[in-house]
Amino acid sequence: MVMESATLPVPSEIVLPLAGYWVYKGQIEFWPAVVVASLGSLVGTSIDFGIGYYLGRQAILRYGRWIRLSEHHLERGETWFTKYGNPAVLLARFVPLVRTVIAFPAGISKMSFGKFLAFSAIGIFVWDAILIYLGEVAGQNRDVIINSLQSAFVLVEVAAAGILLVALYVFSKRKRRES
Repeated sequence: MVMESATLPVPSEIVLPLAGYWVYKGQIEFWPAVVVASLGSLVGTSIDFGIGYYLGRQAILRYGRWIRLSEHHLERGETWFTKYGNPAVLLARFVPLVRTVIAFPAGISKMSFGKFLAFSAIGIFVWDAILIYLGEVAGQNRDVIINSLQSAFVLVEVAAAGILLVALYVFSKRKRRES
């Protein structure tokens, strides 16, 4: 979660439901998982805040490409921050992509670190709890989910086979015309 919140491409939407599945399996406990995930997220977002605070917008734009952070991404976070002010840090925690980049504009604007941590902690804690819970529920309903997916995959497989046959037919007709 440190990496995801530090704008590295590690999606919490995959990591945390997996943790929820482990909760379902009894390998970890729900609340400790939420607390550990949230603390990791706070560390990561604090790193981004510090980068924005101490290095500024130009450094973020210059080096952000290394972590696939574009000017457009930063501008989205800045727009949110300008529009909603300090509460943007809380609100952005529920919006993909903006969730991770909001720390940069907060740091650039020299937001109080205490307020930043408070707003971040609330949003991060709720987001992490929801995703872990969804993973736990998915674990409880895994048989239903697997059966539904298997039914859907049969249709996808038939459609893919049909498309492949049509493509092969068109390709062979085209080859014959060229000969």
